Amino acid sequence: MLKTMRKSHSRAAMLGILALLAGCDRSPKVEAADAVITLPALAGQPGAAYFRLESRAPGERLLRIETDAATRAELHETMTKGNMAGMAPLASAPFDADGKLDFQPGGRHAMLFGIKPGFAVGAKAKIVFHFEKAPPVTAIAEVRGPGQGHADHAGH
Repeated sequence: MLKTMRKSHSRAAMLGILALLAGCDRSPKVEAADAVITLPALAGQPGAAYFRLESRAPGERLLRIETDAATRAELHETMTKGNMAGMAPLASAPFDADGKLDFQPGGRHAMLFGIKPGFAVGAKAKIVFHFEKAPPVTAIAEVRGPGQGHADHAGH
């Protein structure tokens, strides 16, 4: 009887430890929201992707994105110098001190080159975000036309 009780207590203790370890996932977490892909006004021109990311890991960086809507994606930032506006590519994008990273019109955005046939207004596209520390995160983006939603991406 005593031997059976010890086995039972050992199993219960082991199950408790496993449950605690399962809840202690220490991998950095990032969440994606408000993902939108804006189609170009002219066929053959790049489109754009906009989104919001939030990280619980200090010092996180977005390294790149991939989407099934385009053959290539580049991170960019809109810059203004005097009365001239332009864009600069970003090798990566750091999260703010509060753990947020916004890609919005007039600021950071992802340029999408080689928009694939079949991605029309109303379609859904997958975006995979790659980070310095966190594992990749996948979000579903709504495909919109120029001027719909997150504003157009004219001039790119």
